[in-house]
Amino acid sequence: MKRLCLLRHAKSDWSDPSSDDFNRPLNARGTRAANFMAQYIAKSPYRPDTVLCSTAARATATCAPLREALGRRVPIIYRDELYHAMPDKMLEEVHGAPPEAETLLVVAHNPGLVLLAMALADDPDEETALRIAHGVPTGGFIVFEFDVDDWTKIKEGTARTVFFVRPRDLMTEGAEERS
Repeated sequence: MKRLCLLRHAKSDWSDPSSDDFNRPLNARGTRAANFMAQYIAKSPYRPDTVLCSTAARATATCAPLREALGRRVPIIYRDELYHAMPDKMLEEVHGAPPEAETLLVVAHNPGLVLLAMALADDPDEETALRIAHGVPTGGFIVFEFDVDDWTKIKEGTARTVFFVRPRDLMTEGAEERS
């Protein structure tokens, strides 16, 4: 079984209109969410053993706390091809993942990320399907499982959606538990 996790980069900073899209950094909220999600993912049952990450600044900044939370033994592979990739290109990158990886995390961008999520799932419950169709918000995290032993065998319509969460949901839940 292979497990594919998709993480949309955290919230970016739009305050500098002269900044080009590729170099746009995270804003303060995005930095908090990236740190929170890194800790969550590292402690979750969906902890990746390999990460593929877009080279755009907001994606690499989302990945930075993951590097710390996961440790140096989990490789993070930066791929220019993931910057604004559409589903077919993202799937091509997944097919090229190291064969020994069992759980792969891809950190990338919408609209490609949400389109890939919708294309992969064959059995999401109605609520999850609607949430994904309405978009994967910044910091959104989705987990799929496939009954395959090789990344190259992953194709559209063959995934079980096992988990989908927004950072806001987890952060609110954690605040309520501490109250």
